[in-house]
Amino acid sequence: MKSLLTYFVALLYSLPTGNKATPDSLHQAVALSFQSPVDIPIQLAGTYGEPRKLHFHTGIDIRTNQMEGLNIYAVEQGYVSRINVSGSGYGKALYITHPRGYTSVYAHLLCFSEKIERRLRQEQYAKESFSVDFSLKPHELPVAKGELVALSGNTGGSGGPHLHFEIRDSLERPINPMKFGFIAPDT
Repeated sequence: MKSLLTYFVALLYSLPTGNKATPDSLHQAVALSFQSPVDIPIQLAGTYGEPRKLHFHTGIDIRTNQMEGLNIYAVEQGYVSRINVSGSGYGKALYITHPRGYTSVYAHLLCFSEKIERRLRQEQYAKESFSVDFSLKPHELPVAKGELVALSGNTGGSGGPHLHFEIRDSLERPINPMKFGFIAPDT
């Protein structure tokens, strides 16, 4: 028993100290692999945590030059894990789950890429409804980093053309996208 205790104490002292991984340092490491969801400089129309009428804003709103139809890209490889289409709220929204346990969310979209639109229509016809909210399996719609997944829009409860963009953890809790390197110049 004494040797087991000695082993345990030795093990504790051998563990690395200092520079421990923190949630912020982990987010920053992942940020190095994420790319921008748009191919224009990021300018914000809304920030994470802003108080809204009945909630706090859970993402960032990226300006799209007051236009619909700008290319929206997957920030990292992964798979389309959820598609939600509604006349309110996020409007047309896409959820992409990434290998390290994060999910990126793209909302108020005009339309999805062809392969995603095809899968959406299949679900809409099966349910005989425009409004659908469904999950997909990891093998159904894989996406590559930088793949065109949608076009920006003004759907749902949007007040003008923009991309609502979120990062969520594996429990679907929103995380400030600014911690992942999605930083706009502060003017």
